[in-house]
Amino acid sequence: MPSSGERGLAAEHRVATVLVEQGWEMLEHRWHCRHGEMDLLLHRNGQLLIVEVKCRNTAGLAFVGGPGNCLSWQQQRRLGQAFGLWLQEAPQWSHCEVTMGLAVVCGQQIIWVGLENAVTQPPPHLD
Repeated sequence: MPSSGERGLAAEHRVATVLVEQGWEMLEHRWHCRHGEMDLLLHRNGQLLIVEVKCRNTAGLAFVGGPGNCLSWQQQRRLGQAFGLWLQEAPQWSHCEVTMGLAVVCGQQIIWVGLENAVTQPPPHLD
C-alpha cells in the first residue's frame, strides 16, 4: 500500500497532467519556502494558478464536511505568504492575475474548489 506521501505525489501529478493538457504551463511543483509549500503553480494567458492538491477517499470527504473544508484559513494564509515570497524571486510574473484554489482527488474524480473558471471539467475516468 502506498504511503500518504506517495498518494499525495500521485494526486499532484494527476492534477498537473489535467491542467497542462488544458493549456496551463507548469511553473513550479512543490515549491518550498519558510511559510510552507505551493503544490502547483501554473501560468496561462497572463493568469497564474496556485493549486493546493489533496488526496481523499470518499469517507474522508464525508468526515471533513466536503472538499472545501480540506484547506483551513491558516493554510490559505501560508499559501498566500509563500506566493508572495515566490513573486519576490520572480517579479516578471507580477503583472498576472492570480487565482488560488483546491483540487481534491477522490478515487477517479477530481473535485475543483475555487477553480471553476480556470478548469474545464475532465472526463470522469483519468488513468
